[in-house]
Amino acid sequence: MSFFDKFTGGGGDKDKDKKKKPITNPFANVGKALTGGGQKNFSGEGNSLGGTKPGKLLHVELAEQGPLGMKIEKRPNSAGGSIVAMVVQGTQAERAGLQRGDIVCLAGTNGEEEIMYDLFIDMAASPQRPLVFDIRRIQTKSSNSSNTNTNNSTNNSGNGNNTASAEAFARKQAVVAAAEKREKARKALEKPVKRKIEPIANSNVDLNVANVPLSEEARRAVEAAKREESQLSAQLGYNPYETNKSTAGQARNATATTKHGAVDASGGVAPPLPKVAPPKEAAVADDVPDVSLSFQQAFEACVTTNDYTVVASSFGILRKLVTNATTKQDDKFKRVRLANAKIRAAITDVHGALDIMMACGFVLTEQDGESMLIYNAASEGTTDGPVWLPRALQQMQQYETSGAPTSAV
Repeated sequence: MSFFDKFTGGGGDKDKDKKKKPITNPFANVGKALTGGGQKNFSGEGNSLGGTKPGKLLHVELAEQGPLGMKIEKRPNSAGGSIVAMVVQGTQAERAGLQRGDIVCLAGTNGEEEIMYDLFIDMAASPQRPLVFDIRRIQTKSSNSSNTNTNNSTNNSGNGNNTASAEAFARKQAVVAAAEKREKARKALEKPVKRKIEPIANSNVDLNVANVPLSEEARRAVEAAKREESQLSAQLGYNPYETNKSTAGQARNATATTKHGAVDASGGVAPPLPKVAPPKEAAVADDVPDVSLSFQQAFEACVTTNDYTVVASSFGILRKLVTNATTKQDDKFKRVRLANAKIRAAITDVHGALDIMMACGFVLTEQDGESMLIYNAASEGTTDGPVWLPRALQQMQQYETSGAPTSAV
C-alpha cells in the first residue's frame, strides 16, 4: 500500500485488478483524516500577538500540470509546515493570488492543520492535479504593496533581494497587524461623542430670573451673607471667596506669613522663614487635564506585567524620546528605529511600552522594510503633543523615581 492509499481508500495486492479512481484532491482526504472529518471553528484574524492561528483564510486550486511557480520554505516549528517564500510572475501560483508569507494549510481544516513541507514537495512534483489547499495570510494596511514590491524584485533578481526568511516576514506582519488593530480600538474609544441639546419643552418659562424681585425674607438672607463675608475678610486679611492668581514664590510667602507672622521691618527680629526644598520634578499646571484612557491602560499594563527595574529603565528612554519629538524641530528626533538594540530593549521587549508611545502621538509604520515609530503631530492638532502630555511625563517620572516596590513577608 502506497503512502497516499492510506487517505484515498486504496487496497493492497489483492486490489491490483480493480480499477482505481483518480485522485482529484490529494490534500482533501489528508485534512479529513487528521481532523476526523469534522469542521473546526477558526477564529479569523488574531486579536493580539498571543492569539492562536491568526490570519485570513483563503482557498486555492492549482490545476495546471508542470511547475507551480512558487518557492516553499520549511517553517521552524514542531509540525514542520510550509510557507510561501517566493511567487514567480506570470505563473499559475501568481494567478491564484498566492503571496510571500502565506502559510499552506490542509483543505477542510479551517487553517488549523498545516501541510508538512516534505508532503507538499512530493505532491507538487507528482502529476496529480488539481492541488487543492487553503492558505492563512496575515494582512496589514501595507501588506498588498509590500508583497507586490517583494515579488517584483524577486523576479528581477532571480534569487531575491530579501535577506529575511518568509517566516520572519510573517511574524513581522503579525506584529504590525496587532498594533494596527489596537490603534484602531484606541481611536474608537477616544472618538468624541456628539451630544444633542434638546430644546426646553415649555417655551413659556421665563428664564430672565435676574429681573424677578426678591421677597423680603430672601433679601434679608442675602444681606446677612454679605455681612458675614465682610467680617471674615477683615479677620483673615483677604477674601477667601475671591479668585486670586499668584506665582509659586508668592504662594510660599503667603503661607509663611500665615503660619509665622509678617516680617517686622521696623527693627524687631522677625522669625526666620522656613526653608523650602527645591522641587525634584517640573511642576504641572493645574489646568492640564488628566491623561487619556489609552495612555492609562497602557501605563497600567506596563507596570503590572514587568519588573520594576525594567519599567524604570524603559520609562527613562520613553520620556526622552517623547520630549525630543515634541520640543525639537529636527525630523530625526521624530523617528524611532525599532531595530536599534537599545530601543528594542526599552520598547519592543517591554509589554505595554509600544502602546504608551502610540498613545503619545507616535504611529507604527514601515519604511524600506524596517519597522519605525514616527511622531505624527497632525493627529494631535499641535506640535507640542496632546494637552495631557505633561501630566503623562510626570506620571512616568514619579514611577521611575519611586523606588522598587516592597512587600511584607
